[in-house]
Amino acid sequence: MNRNMRMKLVALVFGLLAFVNLQAQSVQDGLALIHGERYNEAGDLFKKLAEGSPSADNQYYLGYYYVKTNQLDEAQKAFEKGIQLDEKSYLNHVGLGTVALGKGDKVKAKEHFDMAEKKKGKDAQVLFRIGEAYTLFEKQNDPAEAIRLLDEAIKRDKNLADAYIAKGDALMLRNEGGAAVTAYEYALTAKPNYAAAHNSIGQVYLRGKNYNLALENYKKAIEADPNFAPAYKDLAELYFFAQKYKQAAENFDLYIQKSGSTDPEMKLRAAQFAFTADDYAKSLQLLEETKGKINNPITLRMYGWSYFKTNEPDKAIQNLSEFMKVAPDKIIGDDYKYLGRAYNQKVTDGKGYDSTGVSYILKGADMDTSKTEAANTYKEVAALYYAAKDFKNAAATYEKGISLDTAKASANDYYYLGLSNFQTAQTYIVPTAADSNYADSAQIAMDKKNLYLKADSIFATVTQKLPDWPYGYYWRASTLYNAYDRQENIDKGISAPYYQKLTELAEADPDPSKFKSYLRLAYGYLAFYNQTTLKDQAKAKEYWEKLLKVDPDNASAKEALGLAVAPATQPAGGKTATATPKKK
Repeated sequence: MNRNMRMKLVALVFGLLAFVNLQAQSVQDGLALIHGERYNEAGDLFKKLAEGSPSADNQYYLGYYYVKTNQLDEAQKAFEKGIQLDEKSYLNHVGLGTVALGKGDKVKAKEHFDMAEKKKGKDAQVLFRIGEAYTLFEKQNDPAEAIRLLDEAIKRDKNLADAYIAKGDALMLRNEGGAAVTAYEYALTAKPNYAAAHNSIGQVYLRGKNYNLALENYKKAIEADPNFAPAYKDLAELYFFAQKYKQAAENFDLYIQKSGSTDPEMKLRAAQFAFTADDYAKSLQLLEETKGKINNPITLRMYGWSYFKTNEPDKAIQNLSEFMKVAPDKIIGDDYKYLGRAYNQKVTDGKGYDSTGVSYILKGADMDTSKTEAANTYKEVAALYYAAKDFKNAAATYEKGISLDTAKASANDYYYLGLSNFQTAQTYIVPTAADSNYADSAQIAMDKKNLYLKADSIFATVTQKLPDWPYGYYWRASTLYNAYDRQENIDKGISAPYYQKLTELAEADPDPSKFKSYLRLAYGYLAFYNQTTLKDQAKAKEYWEKLLKVDPDNASAKEALGLAVAPATQPAGGKTATATPKKK
């Protein structure tokens, strides 16, 4: 065989292989790729079919791919070429009508649809595609007309599963979820275990907030076709609603992998999921992939939030400030909160917060539509004030936070509100006769007492919420001890019930030693109270002995028990413990 003949045979063999490979990938394969949102693969396939086997039908499906990817001008070119190849290709007229509808020209669209229906009204595919067209565009849909045409298509081909899917979509446009589920179930009858149908049913249940059934159907879709990308995307949204952010991010990553999507909007959504899953580095990486490809100010928000989370406050402030400048109508409370936190992050003087930062955070709280979120933000700021020993502002801010959502206020919230008032009262100095403001001493003393009493009423709420927590009773006893004259308190036993309850709970604890400093004050107070007020010497002795066990060098206890002679002292309990216990 000569060289030329051999080369011709090689070319023929390769040509046949290419033809066989092209035929192996059919229109149905391409449509399956579109249903699975694997648009890049679908586009490659339909372009190869149109180029390798030019026909009116292949041009229609190429145009259909362009419609589904919102490339209407390219779609129009494909449909026009299909009509050039066969002027009786009414599917391509349907395609041109679909493009006109997408561009808002309903009159022109109807002309094409009417022509196709008149000429090929018995063709199920033509009726189906016209009906489907009326469901594809948010602002140009007509569910009633869609249902009429789709019912006609189904009469002619009861196995046309995608017509049932389109009918379900039309019913969903009318918010008829139950009827839509029935239509999708018919699709499963026509095409058993059809992933697209299972997924559509899941979407109905998600919209109706029936999360368990939504989850069940998304999983069925994935079992039917593990490469069906939309199920992973919808599952991600479901997990997001359920606040399972890590699972949401994982499933959206699978959507990106399965679909092969390079859509910047999808990358932005992936960045949002990564952020909520606390993967801030990945969020920034995904945002970088959208740079220059998307004109969406939300990217600035995401940059700002993510930079704050990765301890880059200057970049966070820069991006959030720019976002607020270019998209003031899109600002939400969290934008101000993250901006404020970024300002706080820059503080280096040990104070823990910046006044500008705090003002932004509270501005964000005031924009919240959720009272719970607003309340939590006020308490966040209150904690900053408390840590900085700005007790007056801490008290006011805790109080506002609790008042915003009293039903969900915790014992811990009330505890720190009580402490803030107590510590504020501690800062009040009552003037003596030698002070220039002595004339105000009575008012200052009253204000101080009222703050202590206010703290006591707040700690009373703590003990109601946590009746078995010793520290709540300690703080009631301590605030009252400070609110009243020391002798008056002992004489009337004002703090006695709370010190008594403290000792009972602490002694019953498996490890009473952790309450040592509090028991020292309680035992001392109760010993003096029983000895001087109740004249119960036996009970007083019991408390002195207990005091000596926790404080072996206590002079008052030794004197009372005849173990030593000590100078006269104030009753134990006149000082507060230095430790600040936290709620268990």
